[in-house]
Amino acid sequence: MRAATVTVLAVGALLTGCATTTVAEPQAVQITEVAAPSPDRTLDQALPTVEEMSTLTGAAGFVGQLVEGGAEMLLQGIGAADAVPADCVGAAGPLQQAVYGAAPVRSVVSQSWAGGDADGPSATGFFGIVQFTDADAAQQFFAASADRWHRCNGQTVVAAGASSRVTDVAVDDRMVSAVVMKDSGTTVQRALGAVGDAVVDVEITDVAGPGEAGAVDAVAVANLMLQKIGVR
Repeated sequence: MRAATVTVLAVGALLTGCATTTVAEPQAVQITEVAAPSPDRTLDQALPTVEEMSTLTGAAGFVGQLVEGGAEMLLQGIGAADAVPADCVGAAGPLQQAVYGAAPVRSVVSQSWAGGDADGPSATGFFGIVQFTDADAAQQFFAASADRWHRCNGQTVVAAGASSRVTDVAVDDRMVSAVVMKDSGTTVQRALGAVGDAVVDVEITDVAGPGEAGAVDAVAVANLMLQKIGVR
């Protein structure tokens, strides 16, 4: 009888111990997404004004609507898969998504321009600024682009059923320029420059045909934009 009592007490003690044991629940892990950098709303101040374009080109004119936002504002007119050679897409046309798409783009602003008089436009332009996540990314993009433009000098780019010949490529430490001859007879001046975390992308179309040698107007506009970015 005593042995039975001891056994019952022992079992009771075990049950009591089990009843008071508390197992801590694991803490829920909170994952906070890193917010993407918002577009820089001051970039448009570095775009050329009508007055500045008149001074640089000698032609009165007007500017089109401002376009601004993130990488979704890049153009999709020329796809890398649709152009031959694909590395020359950047020299052939400005702000192409196929060119900038793999880069860490933060903000994009762009605007068009037309210069001329009552007889019609003498030139048209398209200007863009692409802001990267940091200066290193912008400089790396510019260096790679300058190398591609240099290798495209003399090449004919075929895209969307049209062809363009890249000529007169010139490169310095912060600017690369080219003249693109369209099969339609139109001459396009191109310039790409970098300062800080931004790259400027400029296209000037000479409606009347070839003018001075080199992309002098596009380079002048790009230099103006680089200067304005530096003080914005």
